[in-house]
Amino acid sequence: MKSKDLREVTIFFVVTIFLSLFVFWGPIALFKVPTMGFKRGAVGPAWAIILAMIGGFVPSITGIVLTAIFQGKRQAKQFIKEAFQVKIGLKWVAVIILTAACFAASWIVIYTVLGGNFNYSIFLNLLPTIIPLFILGPLSEEYGWRGFALKRLLRVVNPNAASLVIGLIWSLWHLPLFYTVGTNQYEHHLSFLTFMISVTSSCFIYTYVYIKTNQNLFTAVLFHWVYTFLSDAVHSGIVRTSSFNSLEFIPALLIGLVFAFMLHRVQSPANIANACNTLEGKA
Repeated sequence: MKSKDLREVTIFFVVTIFLSLFVFWGPIALFKVPTMGFKRGAVGPAWAIILAMIGGFVPSITGIVLTAIFQGKRQAKQFIKEAFQVKIGLKWVAVIILTAACFAASWIVIYTVLGGNFNYSIFLNLLPTIIPLFILGPLSEEYGWRGFALKRLLRVVNPNAASLVIGLIWSLWHLPLFYTVGTNQYEHHLSFLTFMISVTSSCFIYTYVYIKTNQNLFTAVLFHWVYTFLSDAVHSGIVRTSSFNSLEFIPALLIGLVFAFMLHRVQSPANIANACNTLEGKA
């Protein structure tokens, strides 16, 4: 079973990274073709915008297609429904929202301590984007990173190792966006190293909640959704400085370490594998 899971998750990583770097996002970044505008209002040709949007759905599309190939179409249809199993309990809804809010609050605190004046009305101004973000963020990615990859990695390695692997590869998948005119990463002059630390740290949160809710994919979707909205709102209201850029990752690293410690105490890989097998048997 472990060799099968490792082979399948390796194929997922290779296909996802290849499509990102060489088919969809990579060429746009290499030739500096503008896409959708954010801070500077850059708007590129329709084909580039479409290519960029399709590229964002690669993880989920790859995860669903590979599920159909490895487990059959029936299982793939069941897999698609997993992101909408919203009954996770108010406790976990609160944990997810409050944890995401901690990230946002920490960035505002750092910005304020450094002398910035944050305009909180930006949260209301960006509320109309919350529905599109659900589609363009969580649904476009979580079938792949958590639904396909994490589920299999948890049968092969311990939860912390699984979180670390996904975090690093997830970060690498985003790399072309740092060189694509019009993206948040490009327009806000984000540091890739800072981004990688933050994304990888967040993976320990995803994994912890995913395991504690019996591999409920909606928890990943919800956290991704709330985190993305709050992150976009806060960073849209921040005028970046070298000091802020150098301190931004610290809260994410600390929060990630807390969840990594809790993951270490959750359960063994063998127990997780048994739980996953039991759930798939019921499906």
